[in-house]
Amino acid sequence: MRRWRSQDGEDPLPRRFAEAVAAVEPRYGALVGRLLWNRGIREPDAVEPFLRPTLARGLRSPRLLRDMDRAAARLADAVVGGERIAVYGDYDVDGLSGAALLVLGLRALGAEPLVHVPHRLRDGHGLRVDALRRLRASGARLVVTADCGTGDGAALAAAAELGLDVIVCDHHETPPARPPAVAVLNPRQPGCAFPFKGLSGAGVAFYLLVGLRMELRARGHAALPDLRPYLDLVALGAVADVVPLREENRVLVAHGLRALERTKRAGLVALKETALVDAASVRAIAFRLAPRLNAAGRVAEPERVVELLTTDDGEAARTIAAELEVHNAERRRLEESAFAEAVALADARLAAGPARAIVVARDGWHPGVVGIVAARLAERYGRPAIVVALDGDTGRASGRSGGDVDLHAAVAAARHLLADFGGHPHAVGFTLARDRVRALAVHLDDALARVPADRERGDELAIDAETTLAAMTPELAAALARLEPHGPGNPEPALLARDVEVQGVGLVGDPVRSHLKLRLRQDGRTLAALGFRLGHLPVRPGMRADVVFTPRLSVWQGVERLRLEVLALRQTAARPAAQAPENTPERAIP
Repeated sequence: MRRWRSQDGEDPLPRRFAEAVAAVEPRYGALVGRLLWNRGIREPDAVEPFLRPTLARGLRSPRLLRDMDRAAARLADAVVGGERIAVYGDYDVDGLSGAALLVLGLRALGAEPLVHVPHRLRDGHGLRVDALRRLRASGARLVVTADCGTGDGAALAAAAELGLDVIVCDHHETPPARPPAVAVLNPRQPGCAFPFKGLSGAGVAFYLLVGLRMELRARGHAALPDLRPYLDLVALGAVADVVPLREENRVLVAHGLRALERTKRAGLVALKETALVDAASVRAIAFRLAPRLNAAGRVAEPERVVELLTTDDGEAARTIAAELEVHNAERRRLEESAFAEAVALADARLAAGPARAIVVARDGWHPGVVGIVAARLAERYGRPAIVVALDGDTGRASGRSGGDVDLHAAVAAARHLLADFGGHPHAVGFTLARDRVRALAVHLDDALARVPADRERGDELAIDAETTLAAMTPELAAALARLEPHGPGNPEPALLARDVEVQGVGLVGDPVRSHLKLRLRQDGRTLAALGFRLGHLPVRPGMRADVVFTPRLSVWQGVERLRLEVLALRQTAARPAAQAPENTPERAIP
């Protein structure tokens, strides 16, 4: 059960900080200021840039990225000289959107790049020598990666022997030895002066295009492309890869959502239609668009996604979008089966004793869904999760942090047990021998035991402020919307209302992943509420509960409505609820 931790400080906010907030949000400045303070925005000069993110003010120079001058110059030489360029992406949304971004940017400059995306099962993650050899045979002289390459030293050395120059665009943790590439763009690498280390792979690719544009302008080239319409692809990659939505990422995603809202690109128009997305949002990407784009990488051919995101042909786009819908249905079937089995294994493990991480393994799980199952386990149990798909003597594993814990560092403590290990603080992937799974679980638990207590908060729900249902208005919800987009590093506002009556309960969605539909009443005020993925909780009419929620405005058939999005609730003893059925345990609701 998740612990609730109040962040509603009793001390008033510093005067200059409160004045800076009130200048942007005069009516609800006290609450907005508390939310900013809780998210680490505590300097008066940082308030307006956070609440009103702009590209001009919010993006640092691409030249701060180590090797940017070298990368931009080499890519400019290739574009101007008519060399054949290849784009080498990864099979997840970040790698696919980053690859599409590079393809579109190079096409706008007159190049027609080759494209290669590895197949998850046949090729695995990262650069492969056989694929580089095929690109060289097709005439490529320069390869630009998207979301991969940092840990592929052997493949990069082989590329040099083949006569291929490689520019790496990546954001994963870097090995001790510098990769042997012409240029490595990765904010995490040693010696990189770019102060924000949380860029997505697509974000790094976007910065390369910005650097290339600056280089070509310095050489006297005119009619250079406007890169702002490509920010929709950056937003796709950043949200899907669950990178921190702070600093550069906040600016890129905020403007990327605007670009996605008005996009005319055939592939995204078709994808939004099949996914039933009317309004662009972080939630729409995370729960509607990204799963469909990821489905090809999980169970089919990921290069079809790059085709979708780069085509101008509306008919072709609709065909590929329909394919992705079929693949997504198959992905969901595999995921739900694996998730149900993984939950049973996790429950049994936790019943046997405490564990700081969930590590589950089984034969028959599809390797393409272990990452999303791990993410769901981490969300469900509030701690890191590793899911291993066993096949013969080996297993293919994926892990998600589920909180502030640096999972990459924790798993690296057991590096001697693993093969093909890589990732970043919030997600890892690797292979290992079947007989080493138990040892991995022990090593991971030991490593997490050494994590400082203030970092181990995956099982806590941080509450921003206490309030009442009577205080909830459309105007307040609109004021809180200034803090969007929400994600890691900038969570949604979590407001607590105590002793609320549950007047009505319903379930919506499929049986496995159902949502709670509620009517909540307090002091004469009744509001509709929805708890995503909370359908498994034992809530019943008449019970009273403390409710943690976010107020949200929604538009249906042209009418704007206020709705509460429930994040958590737990029964209170303020007034005895009706006797529960015998099969409903009387327990706190996480």
